[in-house]
Amino acid sequence: MKTKLIIPIAFIFSILFYSFGIKSSQVSKYNGYKAYYNTSYGRFSFDEILVKRKIKHDEFLSNVFQNNGLRSEYLGKLMALPDSLFNTRNVRVGNSYSIAYKVKNNSLLPHKFIYEKNKVEYIVANLNRNFDIELGQKEVEVVERTVAGDINSSLYVTMDENNINPLLAVSLAEMYAWTIDFYKIQKGDYFKVVYSEEFVDGKSLNEFKIKGAIFSHKGKEYEAYFYQGADEDKGHFYDQNGDQMKQAFLKSPVKYSRISSAYSPRRFHPVQKRWKAHLGTDYAAPTGTPILATADGVVIASEFKKYNGNYVKIKHNGQYMTQYLHMSKRVVKNGQRVSQGDVIGYVGSTGLATGPHVCYRFWKDGKQVSPNDPALPKSSPMQAKYLKDYLKSIISVQNKLKNKNIEKHAV
Repeated sequence: MKTKLIIPIAFIFSILFYSFGIKSSQVSKYNGYKAYYNTSYGRFSFDEILVKRKIKHDEFLSNVFQNNGLRSEYLGKLMALPDSLFNTRNVRVGNSYSIAYKVKNNSLLPHKFIYEKNKVEYIVANLNRNFDIELGQKEVEVVERTVAGDINSSLYVTMDENNINPLLAVSLAEMYAWTIDFYKIQKGDYFKVVYSEEFVDGKSLNEFKIKGAIFSHKGKEYEAYFYQGADEDKGHFYDQNGDQMKQAFLKSPVKYSRISSAYSPRRFHPVQKRWKAHLGTDYAAPTGTPILATADGVVIASEFKKYNGNYVKIKHNGQYMTQYLHMSKRVVKNGQRVSQGDVIGYVGSTGLATGPHVCYRFWKDGKQVSPNDPALPKSSPMQAKYLKDYLKSIISVQNKLKNKNIEKHAV
């Protein structure tokens, strides 16, 4: 039996123009032609009503179909679709769906079920005999901004307070991860950045494409620009001379932290209560914060010791080794090869530690040194065949960064 929802036609149109925010200006009226209004899913005819909802707590697809007057046989067909089209395991509380109803003889007849697979992609199930399936993508709006900020306190928090997406701070930190230690930024530092941000339905996808930036740290400006050669699989960030920003070693083994104790030949130990050398850099961070391999290499120790707690040691080549102490958990094994940025464990306070942190130690030629050694190996420069095109391509971004009318914020 076909299910019908009987609703007075006057109420239908009050819903159409009020409850779902469809304005008369959105309707194109032509004599002799059908009228349409625009939605996130494209054009719908004026004799349709689009109802948008979210999956509620303790609600299943069966409840969704039953409560909205959709026949159960369509539910079976939907659930029988390949996972690439519709994966029932991804249907969770808060996910969005819509139902399109046809207005016919003072009744609302459901004829389309729309499910948002993610913020951009959606699937349309036509509730007809053939159960036709359509895949669609919402329109993505790309907005370019040029912003600047003088750093006075927290980079992340003040970006949020000044209408700059705070996740841009994370992107900047990752971009300069080999050049600037963001746990040492100080008052007087500043940044300028040209980036594009994607929006769907007026909401940010929190995806950024940084085209270029200048970050001033301790009185020195660091320029960086994105470039992808015509025959390259992916692009990279380079400085104004064409040298790659990516270096052999990351500046820090954790992304979100603060330095609680620096490398020092003489430090008063907080547990042993005596002066001794501290041949590592302590990064304080919440328990469970991922710890990253700062360079490519092979794990030569992954074990527990009384003072080190859970720790990992990596050999990078015949000259360099790094060690990461006091982990709550190790996730790599002896002999395992790791790449720069791989998670090798999580911050903890095992061993001789007063609180959650990672003690990062660095060896060069068998001797423990500061990880800020200025003689660390550099990355390879840009291929000569790209350099001329690269220098030409960054001119417009450089001009935007030098513009005195950049949106400026005290950060």
